[in-house]
Amino acid sequence: MSREDADGRLGIVVVNYGSASLVAENLGRVDLTGVPVHVVLVDNHTSDAEADAVRALAAAHGWQAVLLPDNRGFGSAVNAGVAAAREAGCVCFLVLNPDATATAEVVDELRRESLRRPSALVSPRVLRPDGTVWFDGALLDLADGATRRGGPAALHRPPARTQPWITGACLAVHRDLWDRLGGFDEDYFLYWEDVDLSARCLAAGGELVVREDLVAHHDVGGTQAAGAGRAKSAVYHRYNCRNRLLFAARHLSRRRVLAWAWRTPGATRDVLLRGGRRPLLRQPGLALAAVRGSAEGLRHVLAALLRRPCADAAGPVLVVHPGAELYGSDRMLAESVAGLVGRGHRVTVALPAAGPLGEVLEELGAEVVPCPMPVLRKSALSPRGAATLLRDVVRGTVPAVRLIRRRGAAGVYVSTQVIPLWAPLARLLGRRVVTHVHEAEGTAPRLLRLLLALPVLLADRIVVNSRYSREVLLGSLPRTLARGAGRRSTVVYNGVAGPPRGTAARPEVPGRLRLLYVGRLSPRKGPHVALAALAELRARGCDAELTLAGSVFPGYEWYEAELRATATTLGVDDAVRLIGFVPDVWGVLGSSDVVLVPSLQDEPFGNTAVEAVLAARPVVVSATSGLREAVHGFGSAQAVPPGDAAAWADAVERVAGSWPAYAQTALADAGRARGRYDVHRYRSEIAAIVVDQEKT
Repeated sequence: MSREDADGRLGIVVVNYGSASLVAENLGRVDLTGVPVHVVLVDNHTSDAEADAVRALAAAHGWQAVLLPDNRGFGSAVNAGVAAAREAGCVCFLVLNPDATATAEVVDELRRESLRRPSALVSPRVLRPDGTVWFDGALLDLADGATRRGGPAALHRPPARTQPWITGACLAVHRDLWDRLGGFDEDYFLYWEDVDLSARCLAAGGELVVREDLVAHHDVGGTQAAGAGRAKSAVYHRYNCRNRLLFAARHLSRRRVLAWAWRTPGATRDVLLRGGRRPLLRQPGLALAAVRGSAEGLRHVLAALLRRPCADAAGPVLVVHPGAELYGSDRMLAESVAGLVGRGHRVTVALPAAGPLGEVLEELGAEVVPCPMPVLRKSALSPRGAATLLRDVVRGTVPAVRLIRRRGAAGVYVSTQVIPLWAPLARLLGRRVVTHVHEAEGTAPRLLRLLLALPVLLADRIVVNSRYSREVLLGSLPRTLARGAGRRSTVVYNGVAGPPRGTAARPEVPGRLRLLYVGRLSPRKGPHVALAALAELRARGCDAELTLAGSVFPGYEWYEAELRATATTLGVDDAVRLIGFVPDVWGVLGSSDVVLVPSLQDEPFGNTAVEAVLAARPVVVSATSGLREAVHGFGSAQAVPPGDAAAWADAVERVAGSWPAYAQTALADAGRARGRYDVHRYRSEIAAIVVDQEKT
């Protein structure tokens, strides 16, 4: 953080439109002494008398008045206010409605949160005067454009076919993010600017944050109080109807734009009824304003559709994946599908069997179909394994061809390189192919690495989940082939959704230290190393326990039995819990102190390590490959030699010996990880690559 950022001056921007008395009643009563703020009061001109009132109010409080010569709309006025605050040296901004108020403590904490999270739009919970919740997270229904409350959890894991957004009534943002987004889109004039800004923030890899512990109050409709009480004004009806369709034209696929346009009569009726039926009888002009707004919105839709080439129409995409569970690559497959569905594509996912992944995909809006498919394994190097692979190729070819022809018009997304049949078949059938490489078998036999890499060469685009995975892929190919693959490959870091509610680590560890392993129970993942480290710690007098959260592959039940026997042999069975597969890891992460990721072989990435960082828990990882890349730059993470139980015990002891410092660092790391591994950034990048729209 620069010296300027360390000072952290906040620019509070309030837009006035005939409501100077509200500003005086709300912000004017807040004692901001001690908070580094610069208040900018922007007047969208209504009358000379109102401009004089704004000038006098600003002078009385030491604020800066920006008097616009006409009414340029809310977004334009905010942009002008932010520009003035920037000139005054502010590094973050708070957009505050005239009829909203927050205490100095809340304002200062929003300022600090923007400095901690420079890639986030931040809002407190917003309450009505009667104490009921007006905003704590909101969702936009992508099917028809309806908006509704969603709660803070929905910002991290929005339901299928929805998009989160954050209110502009009390909105904090860092200068860097504001510059990246270009401020409010002034075409909206009034209403929906915050929905649009939220969408652009997510598309740019930013995040939306609601601080549930902070509260602002909003006298909803206070700026419309003159004349007809709290009835909705003609301006409200016009621009809510218009801007719903303007948003669709700006952000959605052709199919969704047409769907929103088709639902315009119902949406117009819903807007009209928000203020009740009586005002409509007293003021027929309200209905005319809504109809006018809808007509203006439809003109925006028509203009946008005419500008787009027909190829922009969201076509069907076929996604292929070799498993149906919910481990690392399975979860990434679900996020990829969410990105494609969010762009309006009809997505079909081929899985070899039923399982929990299929249920998740169907909830996202994809169609899941069973399909036999050959999977390339190490056993294929043996005569018997090669015969099995050949048999599976024969069995899987015809079903694969049928699916590609019927469901893969816009492209075929092969989610891993271990299912080699799909890329060549899709290319033969003239389909665009994207292969996503999650594997990095750097120590595997060269022949196996070559067999894994060759089908990838047929992909139009190659996505890799880390720089290490890319190095292994290209190193497995002859140099001439590697150059072409390198030009077509893109590193897209996994998107990992953090916990719905962040939970800081315990401020101190008064008793037993709680260690956690999450992942497959397999020899290569090294849970037996975690057991040995636990035994070493207890031998040194450190009171610790270990939870193993995960299950074995079918056929590896012997390894789980071996782990239990090892715990007994080491004398730590009373301090070890095997709890099986846990579909939602945040609960077990929240009850842990230190997370162990003791993989013994190459890892292309480290989803579990990233989840630990997102949960604000210190983590110890094997100093290998993608694990180091995943936790690079996080002070709460340590990388130690794989398999060395004493070294792992040393690392845990370092954490325990400096617990307050590690806990505080882990909390800061969690905020940074949310930006680096943002789910919305991942979804957007994958969807753009799959349908070849990276530049549109």
